[in-house]
Amino acid sequence: MFIGEGTVIGNGCTVYANVTIREKVTVGNRVIIHSGSVIGSDGFGYVWEEGRHYKIPQVGGVIIGNDVEIGANVTIDRATTGNTLIGKGTKIDNLVQIAHNVTIGEHSIIVAQVGIAGSSEIGNFVVLGGQVGVADHARILDGAMVGAQSE
Repeated sequence: MFIGEGTVIGNGCTVYANVTIREKVTVGNRVIIHSGSVIGSDGFGYVWEEGRHYKIPQVGGVIIGNDVEIGANVTIDRATTGNTLIGKGTKIDNLVQIAHNVTIGEHSIIVAQVGIAGSSEIGNFVVLGGQVGVADHARILDGAMVGAQSE
């Protein structure tokens, strides 16, 4: 496990083997992070200038709310500026990519192999079914079920 500078991890958390929690990450209480996940990696930000790609510095952070569970091999990118936010009670399955500056509300369910592109907003009580892709700057309203069967 690696924990970066300025990172705060709350009480009662379980962090399994091979997890990387980079700098400027805040993890709430009772959070579970499964093996192989990376929290606070650089977002994929580049600008094209003078015939080449230049990296845009990713200087923001990540805030994980209380009672969140993060599956194995999940990547949550740090914000370019500000914070990538995961609301309390949200559950994230294995193999999910959450890009820079994404906001996920409270008590949402993100199922395996979902990819959420930069600066998207996911509401409260949202279900994103397996292999759903969310385009950048998208907004999904509270209670939506995308790619998932409702009961």
